[in-house]
Amino acid sequence: MTEAKYIALLAAPPLILGTGYVAFRQLVAHFGFKLGYLSSFLFYWIVWCLLLPWWVLGAGGMFQLFREGSSRFGQPAAVGLILLVLPCVLGYGYAFPRAIRHADVLIVVLSAALALTNGTLEELLWRGTYLKAFSGSWLLGYVYPSIGFAAWHFAPQTVAPNRAPGGSLSFVIVAGLAGLMWGWTARSSSSILWPAIFHVLFDFSGLGARIYFSAPSRPQDA
Repeated sequence: MTEAKYIALLAAPPLILGTGYVAFRQLVAHFGFKLGYLSSFLFYWIVWCLLLPWWVLGAGGMFQLFREGSSRFGQPAAVGLILLVLPCVLGYGYAFPRAIRHADVLIVVLSAALALTNGTLEELLWRGTYLKAFSGSWLLGYVYPSIGFAAWHFAPQTVAPNRAPGGSLSFVIVAGLAGLMWGWTARSSSSILWPAIFHVLFDFSGLGARIYFSAPSRPQDA
């Protein structure tokens, strides 16, 4: 791997936060909340979660990240499985019961599609690419991207802030803790297959498509 790729990965987390902030603020202002919010995520998914890993690892390297390792959940397997399940316990114990009351079939289907896209691509970037590139560094391959993953979640909340107790900060803290849990299993098992699956399940628990049906037309002023 070239030095330029290592530098790009080290610079990526603050750049993702910065470009995300600009994208959400500007695109929502220009295109309205629904189209602007979705367009901002498309920018994040395509440029950062897909093209950056493709440039760093190549298509073959990206697909290899999803191959199951010799130990499905890492060692010890029980710890890896518990860490995968814990975020879902929070999601389906707290967020899902509240979200499903205001959801219909369309929201459920769209939420599943969003969760599949977001969970898979985020694991490809934040867990898989960093763990592969910095396999010998616990700090750069595990801790640093977990912090970057958490901080990135401030960007979309500049236009759609978390309404749960603790606001945006509590949402970022939960994301960071979940990232550390998924990262431990990915690092221990040398695969992002199961972290990606549980990330998708966790994202679905919030039924994220609801925001396109219930968000205010000018959330940046809320």
